[in-house]
Amino acid sequence: MSKITIKIVEVDQESQTVVIKYASEDSKKSIDDYPPVAFQISNYGVSTPEEFIEKITPQVTYWLLDRDAKENSTTNVNVSTWIGHEATVNSLPLPTPMAPPIEGLADSEVIL
Repeated sequence: MSKITIKIVEVDQESQTVVIKYASEDSKKSIDDYPPVAFQISNYGVSTPEEFIEKITPQVTYWLLDRDAKENSTTNVNVSTWIGHEATVNSLPLPTPMAPPIEGLADSEVIL
């Protein structure tokens, strides 16, 4: 994975919510062209922006892998011969699943 940029674009002191945008070197658009996502910092036990960024980086990395893969997919693969294929593989350790991103706060019409 390439370098990731995480940009804090809005905060709400009352709800302790931080809104970010994120992109990587492989992202097709500028960071500002992607929708924002909101996090409540009380879920992360942080008190500085650096701690916050460190805590959300694994989750953002996962989202970026998925988003960048979809954006950069240009090959039309012929899957018609895949029926019946079986494989036995070793499982991989995964991070604890986290809540999906909440798009909002940048649009005053969105209610969290």
